[in-house]
Parts: sequence; structure tokens; C-alpha cells
Amino acid sequence: MPGTDLTVVIPTWNEAANIGNALAQATSVLEKAGISYEILVMDDASRDGTDKVVDDFAKSRPAVRFIAHPPPAGFGYSIRDGVRMAKGDAVAIMMADLSDDPAYLPEMLARIKEGCDVVVGSRFLPGSKIYGYRPLKYLSNRLFNLSVQLCLLTGINDASNAFKMFRTELICKLPIESRSFTVSAEMMLRMKIAGHRICQVPVTWTDRTEGTAKFRLRNTFYNYFLLLLGMVKLAYIDGLFKR
Repeated sequence: MPGTDLTVVIPTWNEAANIGNALAQATSVLEKAGISYEILVMDDASRDGTDKVVDDFAKSRPAVRFIAHPPPAGFGYSIRDGVRMAKGDAVAIMMADLSDDPAYLPEMLARIKEGCDVVVGSRFLPGSKIYGYRPLKYLSNRLFNLSVQLCLLTGINDASNAFKMFRTELICKLPIESRSFTVSAEMMLRMKIAGHRICQVPVTWTDRTEGTAKFRLRNTFYNYFLLLLGMVKLAYIDGLFKR
């Protein structure tokens, strides 16, 4: 869409119970803020009628589009392809279960317009709030993020939160390889390594109340560990040979 301020990418897999409310809240926030937008619902072969919910909603909001994402399936592929389809000056990732609060989108976009290239919605800054975060998941999150800060000197305390916004023209130039929930962390870290400016804002995170969580702690922690190794190699070893 020419002249579009923001693209919001929402990955879905069997989110019929949540996606209608997520779209209603996101469009309401953006329209009240006077932000021109498109919303891409990137769906991985849902079988619960997610497509019908989105299509019905889009009848009154043509800027909302349902995209039947082709194989290979996976959260990372949906995000990667959604970002590459974005027409907005900035592109945001938002979860369909409303664990991310779309009320923060205008503030994040304002930070992009002020000169940030990536805006991270952080759950661990003063002013942030978290509801329903499991203790083991919290511990693994803090360990990963501490490792990221120590190894890559990001200054960012919530690299793993999917709720981020990127300057579209920059993120589309970088390779994205993750197939899983690590994708938004990879995108942020690649932007950091490339020398782009990263900011963070405090947000509220709430665990889902409808539908089934797709996050699996053991597999995801392993994937985050592999991602960190890969980004350390990119930053220090590959970068050394390019000098």
C-alpha cells in the first residue's frame, strides 16, 4: 500500500478463538492514532476456521489480509515472508493471542520516526507488567537474555520477545534463517550486528486465555542457544574475516 505507515504481521495457526479480538483491538488503536496501516495474517494451514474469522473481519477493513502461507510451515517462515511482503515504512510482529498489547504500536512507531531502526517491546523495563508468566519459562528467558547482553553487548534486556518493530527497508535487506520462535531475536541481533540503532519500550505481556499455546520450552531453549552461537560467530568470527 503506497504511503502506508505500518505493516503488522500476525502469524496464526488455529487461532480462531483469538484472531477476531486481536484484529479489532489493533485496528481500533491504529485508526484512533491516525496511522495508515495494513495487517497481514500469515496462516500456517489452520483447520479451525481462522480464515473465515479473518475474511469476515476484512469485509469492513480491507487493509486486513489473510495470507494462506505455503510450505514449509513454521513460525519463523511466516514472519520472514510476512516481513518481505510488508508495504509499510515500518513492520511490527504481533501475536494473535493478544499476549502483546497493540496499544503500544503507536509509541513504537513514534520511536521509529524519531530515528530508531528497531524497537523492542520489553517485558523487563521499569513500567513493564507481566501476567501469567511461568517460573521456568521466566528463568530460561532471563538466562538467554543475560547471555545475549554479555556476548553481544546489545544493551537490550528482552531480545526474545516477539513484539518488535523494524524499519522495513533495513530488515528486508538482511537474511532471516530461523524456522521457530527465535526468528524475532535473530532479526534484532542481525540488525544490531549490522550497526543499526535499537531502542526498547516497556510493555505489558499477558499469557493467552483462549486456544492452545504453541510454545514448547525445551525445544525453544535449545533453538535459542543455537541462535546465540550463530550470532556470536557472525559478530566476531565472520566479521573478523571481512575486515
